[in-house]
Amino acid sequence: MSKTETYIILKPISERFNRISKEITDDEIRIIIKDTIRKQLKEGINFYKLQELIENYIDDQDSNIKTILMDSIRKRL
Repeated sequence: MSKTETYIILKPISERFNRISKEITDDEIRIIIKDTIRKQLKEGINFYKLQELIENYIDDQDSNIKTILMDSIRKRL
């Protein structure tokens, strides 16, 4: 692609971007960035990872959990 063709293609995009960048405020940019980060965090911490963490914790604390359950059952009986 020649420089002229590239210019013809990119010039309208550049002008549009320039116009939009002048219209948007800093607060709107902050809101967009925060919303994007929140969305990415929510997607990153999905149910399966949480479930895996819980299962690993239970496996690691197996004997403590059994002891607590047995003590609780003894007290109720």
